[in-house]
Amino acid sequence: MRVTGQMQNIQLLRNLRNINADLLDKNNKLSTGQRINRPGDDPVGIGYQMRYDTELLRSNEFMENVKTGSGMLRTMDSLMQQASDVLKRARVLTQQASTGTVPAEVRKNIAAEMQQLKEQMVMIGNSNYNGRFLFNGQKTDQPPYTSAGAAGESTDPGVYFLNVSPSVTVPVSITGEVIFGAADTAGNPNPNNVFKVFDDIISHLNNNEQDQLLADLDRIDTAMDRISVSWAEIGARMNRFELMEDRILDEQVGLKDLRSKVADVSYPEAITELKMKESVLQAALSTGARIMQTTLIDFIR
Repeated sequence: MRVTGQMQNIQLLRNLRNINADLLDKNNKLSTGQRINRPGDDPVGIGYQMRYDTELLRSNEFMENVKTGSGMLRTMDSLMQQASDVLKRARVLTQQASTGTVPAEVRKNIAAEMQQLKEQMVMIGNSNYNGRFLFNGQKTDQPPYTSAGAAGESTDPGVYFLNVSPSVTVPVSITGEVIFGAADTAGNPNPNNVFKVFDDIISHLNNNEQDQLLADLDRIDTAMDRISVSWAEIGARMNRFELMEDRILDEQVGLKDLRSKVADVSYPEAITELKMKESVLQAALSTGARIMQTTLIDFIR
């Protein structure tokens, strides 16, 4: 086969183009930190990378749900503390007013403070987290209670759930009637509804009904016990969300490690390959310069 000067030049240019393409590829990998920048770089690896990316995105969604649930439960935990404090203060005032040495005028003054305690309890019942009302079941866009009629108002019995894995949902909300007692209605009276207890105590204080106040103490204790049960349930759910958060974090570490092995660049190896390609390019340019400079005049000499 006769090798002409034109063939040498074409082959030289082709080799230089291939070397420059490899250099560009190595530079892109080092710049992005990714071994796979297009499907052609690794047709098999790109499938694994896409699967790991999908799993990480889904895991991030579950993590957001866990953070939302934890935030709601922490808020509810704080509200249970507030409700307990309100009832403790109500009990102290009721016990004070139930003694025979307290005059009627003082009982009316106590009734005014008791009204404020009731308003505080209604505010607790209407608390929300990021715009979601916590104690109205699945009707998170509606406040469950009004100040005037809280004792007779029913809350939505539904439960607000959050997905924390593909197959696990965890309940977050607790309906208000579980915490504060079933609504006191004509067809279904409930004297132990916490708002009904406050209404009756206020009435007994204003009417100077000392004997009724003694019985009200037991009703306050019943309301405190019910709140304590809900408080314990909230604590158990908080622990569940903490466990799920730890599990999701562990899964994400494993997924990121697997993805890194498939898609991330090994910097020592990539830098070594880049330096090698640079050396090859310099050698090719040096050799090409000598070949390109050789003409017919050089052979005549």
